[in-house]
Amino acid sequence: MSRNNLEKLDRKSWARDTAIAVHDKNADWFHQQYDKSQDFGDSAFLYGRRQIDLYFKNVMGKLSKDSKVLDLGCGTGEQIEELLGNGFQVAGIEPSSNMRQYASSKLPPGTVVDGSILHIPFPDNSFDFVYAIEVLRYLDHHDNLSGLREIYRVLKPNGIFFGTFVNRYAADGFVIVTTMRKMLEWVFNKPPVCHVEFTTPNELSNTLRFIGFKKIEIHGAMFAFLRIIYKLHNKLGTTWARKLDGYDKLFNDQPWLRPLAGHLIGIAQKAG
Repeated sequence: MSRNNLEKLDRKSWARDTAIAVHDKNADWFHQQYDKSQDFGDSAFLYGRRQIDLYFKNVMGKLSKDSKVLDLGCGTGEQIEELLGNGFQVAGIEPSSNMRQYASSKLPPGTVVDGSILHIPFPDNSFDFVYAIEVLRYLDHHDNLSGLREIYRVLKPNGIFFGTFVNRYAADGFVIVTTMRKMLEWVFNKPPVCHVEFTTPNELSNTLRFIGFKKIEIHGAMFAFLRIIYKLHNKLGTTWARKLDGYDKLFNDQPWLRPLAGHLIGIAQKAG
């Protein structure tokens, strides 16, 4: 194997490993956040998830109740618990042992299994709906393509994919912060915390089309600058989140403003 290929392999492996390590370390925090999910203004994380959920529930509302659903990177299992309560057949995959422990404690045995989006342990054409919320952002471009191909494989013909991605030019300047952090880590010889994969609405649409998806929708969600306000003053962030909540879709999903949104959402259908 050439040195360049070895370095690529190491970078991909590092991105995968650190994604799991970050979620193992922060499993308690995620559990606490989901426990207070009704208080959507308490953090930028919860506000962002609320905006994603509006699109998610719209898609779920179009599925028949006997639909088979797969949650990739199901975390602590809250979303699966809700879907099971609504009558859907749901399976989950979670590579973080600490997150998986939380999920298994509240869900029927065997609902959540250890595994990876890169090697989904289910046969072809198994699911009507597959979703990956805040998963692909931790993997590099090549693994994103591999993961999307796996999703396409396990979806039934005309099945639906729902995923979130990190917007490269979001108004909070996260791409700049990430670049500066990498430079500082290199200067001080410290390993980066985790990988962040950025994309744009056009790039995401082209990627999904390349995989073979059709009826592709790209949406923007969350006022990205709210993240900055939360960092500066949490209560001020909460105040502004509650004021802006009703206007989020009006602004962030407009074609000319979508590239500045805090979250990108991709919704696409497998060919029939």
